[in-house]
Amino acid sequence: MKRSRDVEIDENVDFEALVQSKQLVRGLAEAGYERPSPIQLQAIPLGRLGIDLIAQAKSGTGKTVVFSVIALESIRTDVNKPQVLVIAPTREIAIQIRDVLRNIGRHIQGFQCEAFIGGLSVRADAKKAPKCQVVIGTPGRLIQLMTEKILDTSEIRLLVLDEADRLMSEVFTKQIQYVYRRLPKRKQCIAFSATFSEDLLKLLDTLMDKPQTVRLTTKVPELEEVQQYYKSIDVGEIENPFKRKLAEYKAKFEAAAEILGKIPFHQCMIFINSVPRAMELSKWLTEMGWMSGYISGGLSQEQRLDVMEQMRDFKLRVLVCSDLIARGIDIDRVNLVINIEYPRDKETYMHRVGRTGRFGTSGIAVNLIGSEDKQFMESLKNEGVHIMPLPENVSYSEFRKILSDNEEEMLKRHCAKRQEQNDKQPRFTRLDKKLRTADDRVHASPEKAANPSKSTSARYNQQDEKVPHSTQSYNQPYPGQWHIPHPTHMPMPRFPQALIQPPPSPHQYSHQFVPPPIVAPSFPPTYSRNHNHFIPPDLFF
Repeated sequence: MKRSRDVEIDENVDFEALVQSKQLVRGLAEAGYERPSPIQLQAIPLGRLGIDLIAQAKSGTGKTVVFSVIALESIRTDVNKPQVLVIAPTREIAIQIRDVLRNIGRHIQGFQCEAFIGGLSVRADAKKAPKCQVVIGTPGRLIQLMTEKILDTSEIRLLVLDEADRLMSEVFTKQIQYVYRRLPKRKQCIAFSATFSEDLLKLLDTLMDKPQTVRLTTKVPELEEVQQYYKSIDVGEIENPFKRKLAEYKAKFEAAAEILGKIPFHQCMIFINSVPRAMELSKWLTEMGWMSGYISGGLSQEQRLDVMEQMRDFKLRVLVCSDLIARGIDIDRVNLVINIEYPRDKETYMHRVGRTGRFGTSGIAVNLIGSEDKQFMESLKNEGVHIMPLPENVSYSEFRKILSDNEEEMLKRHCAKRQEQNDKQPRFTRLDKKLRTADDRVHASPEKAANPSKSTSARYNQQDEKVPHSTQSYNQPYPGQWHIPHPTHMPMPRFPQALIQPPPSPHQYSHQFVPPPIVAPSFPPTYSRNHNHFIPPDLFF
């Protein structure tokens, strides 16, 4: 299969010239890595020397393989302690890195790696942590394992920051610095990202010792083999802003379904900013015959992992998602991306589009432009992003992904199921209902009409990992009840609301606190097994 020039090299070099372990070379070959990409050719030799490294290359050029090879070459399999720590910004990226390491390191005897992410059992992590040489995790869970002394970091010799621009952002900076201080002083540090700003480089200098820089590009990387198009969506003049927003969603959903039927694709990722709309679009596409799933920060960890596994196993053909997995996720059959809504910045847009055209294959990205999206599209064009109007007929370039025989058979099954549902056009039940009642809702809540983006979905659209809260958050009153302070800073038992009188005025007790009296109900005596006697009602509490 032909690949684009950004992942092909002119030199006659293979992985045997870069890697010392024959078992690792064998694993790379079986995983489909025959010749190194330009970033792999430049970064792997430097990383094997043990020097600190900053590597920049665009999405889909094999950055994960770079630090996976360096990690597998540096560990000692006879030592059952963590020796390599890989930090990822999201749970999905952490799982993906673990799968890549296990895949290319399958022939290395005694090698073990595990992913430690939030949403799963800490007790299970406690059993796995002492036995693996490579630890992959998200910042929040790693801090928890360290503070509870479950994760031993005394033998860590390599620290890897994947998607470093996200990890060193304001959300994660304190967590990364906390983890860094818990590691040995003598260690190698490697940072990978598609983009590196000047501020990010200054932060990395505080963690590294004279790092070497490998850059294949000095600007925001463009994707050579991704054809980017736009399609304008016009819903006419609707004065009601809430109703106009819903009508635009419906028009975009219908346009997305039309694109899926017009452009041939293997798998597709649809990006949307609203969690409730993602749920509805996924359900509607499935009813039309496109096997679809959705993923967002509102799902539990088990649900998110299950959806990603179905997507990788080709059980799903369309994945509706938020920016949670816009970075780093590699599903090599995805050759179509649809943006229902634009993200907040160009960098995130490039990460979204980078989910297609992975490792030198061709892909197509279609942007649905509503009334609020035109300004952002113009800013992309002004910064050099080449976006064209969507033509009637769209075709892939010569670098199109070639499926295996098994994948071709599964694709035929998907197409057959879609054909069965070809005449079925299910309605947008929830959207239609909201469109019919939009006027009533707007009159009842004019503030919400003026700001339609401030919906109930906002509480779901949060970062996957946050800096841990202080211990004060565990000493708050129960909702609707008055809290009695306790010297251990733990919540007191929850009493029935009817049994607690209102608290005294703050000025009534200036030097000492006197809790309010508790009124006991007139219950019959209760027998105590522990003390073999009856307890009168006044001793219940």
